[in-house]
Amino acid sequence: MTRTTKWAIALLMGATIFRAQTILFLPEVQMFGGPAPDGWFGPWLSDTIIGLAVPVMLYLFWTRRSVAVWGALVAYNAVGAFDYSQGLITQAISPMPVEMASAATVYLGIGLFMVAQLVALGLLFRRDVIADFSGADVRSAPPA
Repeated sequence: MTRTTKWAIALLMGATIFRAQTILFLPEVQMFGGPAPDGWFGPWLSDTIIGLAVPVMLYLFWTRRSVAVWGALVAYNAVGAFDYSQGLITQAISPMPVEMASAATVYLGIGLFMVAQLVALGLLFRRDVIADFSGADVRSAPPA
């Protein structure tokens, strides 16, 4: 894996740490007396959990090499991208109140971070990245 690819994956994954801040939004759902529709509880809770896992996943990415770690990174980024899609769907079905954020801000923010997660996922499927985690010699692998 090239140094550039390694840094790109790390930065793309690291950028999603901001989703951990959604723990602060949980009291804002209607069931707790806030203005946000209850539909946001699930996406915000999963964002919090996924965001808090970013440091662990980055630690594994930088320090461990195995097929199991590669699989965990793929699963983490796939679940993260799926979770962002759920946020987009939630915004369409139960829009966040404009007092909290405009619809454009919500769609743009979630959309950009979802793209970051998808690009990181795509980079994890590069032959050289897979070889790095599996211990295979990428030079001896047949061409794609």
